[in-house]
Amino acid sequence: MVQAIDNRTDLTTRLVGTEQHPRLADWDRAEVEVLAAEPVAGYADLLSRNVGHRLLLAVPRPLLADAAPGSVIRVRARLAAGEAMAERRPTPGTFAVEPAPGGA
Repeated sequence: MVQAIDNRTDLTTRLVGTEQHPRLADWDRAEVEVLAAEPVAGYADLLSRNVGHRLLLAVPRPLLADAAPGSVIRVRARLAAGEAMAERRPTPGTFAVEPAPGGA
């Protein structure tokens, strides 16, 4: 059995769109453009390679309640079972949604 690498990366992304996650209840799968990435001290960084690319990111649905396409989302994420995932209960300062320019 292969042991997972404990990893975290702080991502700055732009939301392209969302859909209900096909396997995780109360989660959405967000398509995002990765604008920037920063390693988190003490953890492996497995997501920085996605800067400049689109990424599918699993996010708890309540966290995206105020997000619309074009919104900037700052999120601490990890790679788990081949899928990028936001923290289920983000600690203060590790998740934010900024409205799209010209948005509400």
